[in-house]
Amino acid sequence: MPSGRPPADPMLFKLRHMEVFRAVMLTGSISAAAKLLYVSQPAVSKLMGYIEGRLGYRLFERINNRLVPTGEAQVLYREVERVYQAALVVNDCALALASGAQRTLRLCCSASLSTVLIPAALAQLKREVPGLNIEWQTTLMVEMANQILSKKVDLAIAALPLPHDHLHSVPYMRGRMVALMPFDHPLAHHPSLSLQQLQGHPLLLFRPDMAFGQLLGEAFSRCGVQLDSLLSFTNAVEAVALVKQGMGMTIIDEFVAQDSGLKTVPLSDEISFDISFVYSRFEPTAQATLQLMRILQAQAMQLGRAIEPVEPALT
Repeated sequence: MPSGRPPADPMLFKLRHMEVFRAVMLTGSISAAAKLLYVSQPAVSKLMGYIEGRLGYRLFERINNRLVPTGEAQVLYREVERVYQAALVVNDCALALASGAQRTLRLCCSASLSTVLIPAALAQLKREVPGLNIEWQTTLMVEMANQILSKKVDLAIAALPLPHDHLHSVPYMRGRMVALMPFDHPLAHHPSLSLQQLQGHPLLLFRPDMAFGQLLGEAFSRCGVQLDSLLSFTNAVEAVALVKQGMGMTIIDEFVAQDSGLKTVPLSDEISFDISFVYSRFEPTAQATLQLMRILQAQAMQLGRAIEPVEPALT
């Protein structure tokens, strides 16, 4: 039958004990530790005696009126310091939540979105939440799932849908591929271009194993055209640099194209792609993440490119 006694406390060395022990280790005396903790000297002395009694071994030896830590104390201190530093992180998080903002938003995106869409959204978010720290990087789509699931980023903005059992992948905006060339290119005067019209001109294309390369390959097959690449690249910014070097024309997304300083011509054979929010199914979505998603959705609506319906969590 139950004895009615409270269960024994399995934690011999509590957080308060760690705090006092650390103070004595740092200062080398009971009196100095008491001043550091803003408590009385007898209180620290009494608690240190209680701690040693609970642990069953000495933590300090008094030599020449100074407390000298034992070997056990040295080992224990290394672990206590690790816990203390972790506690500081928790404290910083608590203070940030009290201010109404998450301390840090960690974000990655496809390189194609990094020149126009994401910078404009981040600038607005920073104006709305000045105290928010933002960590931003571009990432290949094949690496995004691992970045999210390993908690290195809170949110990914992918230029194409990213299906994964453990991730939400929510399309919110539709983009288009365009032809990009120098202003003096023979095709630059056309209001739009078909894929067939690009045949016979030096062309630079995404690597066929990249997501955008696969998107283009499928479009070429649908239209029954064979377009060979003079040189293959991994992201649209590289394509812009190659076109500026006079190596030919390219097909890239409209967002990098509009910031390139080169001639952009729409494609009559439309090649579209859906930009998606990608985030974990297992982690709660922080307020700063939701706020950025709303900003990007509003941006898409202003451009007339929003995809409906939106995820219920964003409304």
